[in-house]
Amino acid sequence: MRKKTFKIVITGDVGAGKTAFINTISEIAVVNTDKPVSDEFRALKADTTVAMDFGRLTIDEGLVLHLFGTPGQVRFDFMWEILSTGMLGFIVLFDSCRPETCWNTRRIIDFFEAVGDVPYVIVANKQDGRNALAPRDVGYILALDRKTGDTVLPCVATEKEDVKRVLLALFEKMTGDE
Repeated sequence: MRKKTFKIVITGDVGAGKTAFINTISEIAVVNTDKPVSDEFRALKADTTVAMDFGRLTIDEGLVLHLFGTPGQVRFDFMWEILSTGMLGFIVLFDSCRPETCWNTRRIIDFFEAVGDVPYVIVANKQDGRNALAPRDVGYILALDRKTGDTVLPCVATEKEDVKRVLLALFEKMTGDE
């Protein structure tokens, strides 16, 4: 049996939880390009992805997901186009505790919609945070179009069951099994 591989891109603003998402579900040690933060994001986190994260998840003997995490900082956005090549779907993580990132997140959604006509899901991450916005509120501030069925999934990227649920939702969109 020939294996099918699906390239999935995990994207979002700085600190949205992309690396944690991939680390939570990957069956291999995640390949990452994290470096110490050297700019205004130092107060947010110690390390940041400068090129990509890569993880893998085998669904069964015939199906493998390759998970590529993008850098969130605008100065590394040249990697977005490189990583989007050949993607079959993407996941946009939004830090529910940092609504001020809505403009950058909207920019990321618009970019990925433009480079690939592929299914995607929007995720309200960090739902365990004290001041986390509800998924419906995240949809509102990101100006998602309810008529086209855009919904926002709740998630805590460090919880395996949440990550599985998000991947399943995307996979269902990709295969038309919604």
